[in-house]
Amino acid sequence: MTKTISDFNGKERFYINKTGLELFDAIRAYGLGIMISGIRYEESEVTIKDVGHAYVLEVDGEPPKEPDEELFAGDENKWRQIFRTFKVRKDAKKKHPKDDLGEIISQNFEKILGIHKRADFIPEIGKRVKEGRTLYQTLDVSAAKGFREEKRSATYHEGSQLEVDRYSWAIAVLGAIHFISWRESVDFMTILIPNPLDVYLLEHREISDRLEKEGVCRISATTTLAHYSVKLAIQIAKRRKAPLVKYDSVIFNVMQKTGRQPKPSGGGKYSLDFLEKFANISQGVEVLERIDRLFPLSRQVKGIQQDIALATAEFLIRPSFENFRRWQGLYIRGYINKKSPLWDKSLLEEIIKNVEAT
Repeated sequence: MTKTISDFNGKERFYINKTGLELFDAIRAYGLGIMISGIRYEESEVTIKDVGHAYVLEVDGEPPKEPDEELFAGDENKWRQIFRTFKVRKDAKKKHPKDDLGEIISQNFEKILGIHKRADFIPEIGKRVKEGRTLYQTLDVSAAKGFREEKRSATYHEGSQLEVDRYSWAIAVLGAIHFISWRESVDFMTILIPNPLDVYLLEHREISDRLEKEGVCRISATTTLAHYSVKLAIQIAKRRKAPLVKYDSVIFNVMQKTGRQPKPSGGGKYSLDFLEKFANISQGVEVLERIDRLFPLSRQVKGIQQDIALATAEFLIRPSFENFRRWQGLYIRGYINKKSPLWDKSLLEEIIKNVEAT
């Protein structure tokens, strides 16, 4: 029998209280979930729910007593991205963060589970945290030096680096390794992850794996965010008969490439409400797939195709009549120049209907 989200009520619960660092909070929830469920699908089944002030994890089955060793494998490129500011020295006494992570999880597995059974546990974050670990900007750009602090002095300074308790750091890294989508261009990096409003983790893993195999438009950070969100909405629309996942937004962080290290450029949440409207109609998948094709994957695209992609992204991010008219005008130019096919009238009407409802 197919499971639904409601089947998991009344199970053992774990809590991820929010700190205000949106990316950091979400990846801790995903990280704790994968730590409990394991990689090989042999352990407990987990759902994650956003209840406002916290994420609540509900576990079906007995949580494991030790970690799945596969947790510390994963895409080597993602490990490099997260720890890209860590300098490897031959004479270094400090462990590489990847090795440090393995030790923290392996030696404190049950303790980490235990503290997250408490509904009042809050991560310790500050300039100096006892046995703390660096909260890298790749885990949340708000943690970057100089990003949070007002500059009152005429003298430039980068600000202070935040630290976080080692247990919260460890599950955040796990969540980042296994669930963050890294999309890189020549000038910027975009970090993306769907916010788990009510998510069956196994189903989310399948969606995440599918999205990682697909390219997205990298003309700008905005096209990257919009295109990724469209592809996510397509996956949701195709699963409507078995609604095991529900997301309300995509959390994103953007870093600008400058010199040896990227600099924080901003971040936030993109609401999926507008795209969800298409996912719920009979022609939803067709509408979304048509929008998907408006985003070119090549970095070299110029002219009207680039303009259409930028206008489409702007319209999806802010679906106003003004942005719709601009998008429609560029699309008509593209059709005249034989760069874009004509829309079916019924599909275009669905878009207009939802713009009116926005």
